Amino acid sequence: MAYNFDLLESIFKKIERGIRLTKEDAINLFKVQGIDLYRVLELADYKRQQQVGDVVSYVLNYNLNITNVCVNECKFCAFACSEGSKEAYLLTFAEVEKRLQVALEHDITEICFVSGLHPNFDFEFYASLIENIRKIDKSLHLHGVTPEELKHALANEGLSYQKGYQQLKEIGLNSVPGTASEILDDEIREKICPSKIKTEEWIAAITAAHNVGLKSTATIMYGHLEGIEERVEHLSLIRDIQDQTGGFTEFIPLSFMPYNTELYRRGWLQGGATGREDLLMIAVSRLFLDNIDNIQASWVKYGPKLAQFMLQAGANDLGGTLFNEKITKKAGGKNGEYLSVEQLQSLIRDLNREPKQRGTIY
Repeated sequence: MAYNFDLLESIFKKIERGIRLTKEDAINLFKVQGIDLYRVLELADYKRQQQVGDVVSYVLNYNLNITNVCVNECKFCAFACSEGSKEAYLLTFAEVEKRLQVALEHDITEICFVSGLHPNFDFEFYASLIENIRKIDKSLHLHGVTPEELKHALANEGLSYQKGYQQLKEIGLNSVPGTASEILDDEIREKICPSKIKTEEWIAAITAAHNVGLKSTATIMYGHLEGIEERVEHLSLIRDIQDQTGGFTEFIPLSFMPYNTELYRRGWLQGGATGREDLLMIAVSRLFLDNIDNIQASWVKYGPKLAQFMLQAGANDLGGTLFNEKITKKAGGKNGEYLSVEQLQSLIRDLNREPKQRGTIY
């Protein structure tokens, strides 16, 4: 089905003239089908080239999941378990050190530590973790302590988000994963993650991180119970925060992996996003988020081949090598836990683009 030509052309003219898109524009772009899909992807690729050029970046990183024990019971998660489960684990600092030594042997520059919310994880735990990693290597970029984790850590501390992040920064934290945002709509959150940080709190926490000089990523998890309007509202909130703080380094769409999750087992949805929706999420993010330079196509979520195609639909980053990625795999992801530098570079060069290793904050 062809889209309304005049409506699409009016949006295209806005973009060509550098006029900021409205939420209504974004909603209409997400509805595009048929041959007009390729016109949207082409425009997003043009915007990418104008905004950041032909370099495609990647980072050498290692995922450090310290525990899978979590007090939350998010219905989209297949990684977490209860403390008494036979699958439960909790790494000691000695075990963390062993994993970091493996990472250092592979020239890893970033340690991303995101874990379950263990009932014993307080502020002192996160501070000690950062201090211990710093003793092992002072040069590693420590990317961790999401807004949800900080909320959990501060439950009995009497500290604000800003003071919490300030203290962690002084100890050695370098940047913050902008995860736990999922979909920034409390009605949807009440269904998929009722115990998780609310929208207003997430915004307050990530803004606090930016205010103390900690850059962060921004994410969206889509393809579950949300609709187009909720996706666009999420994008709009991210754009507003970036207008205020300038603290987001990149935007990372995360296509929901449904198959091992409670949402799927309950029959609340048949599957995740379609390929058309995945491509449009990358393209519309590039076109709507005019104040965020870097759009990541996660090869873990999309697979290397589709992620490569997304580099022609507005994306300019493939994410990381991701040693030890477990969370997506547990949810039913099929794309492995690691891609070598050579594999990433090959995907990039095949498009006649220039590969470049980056740091966490570009």
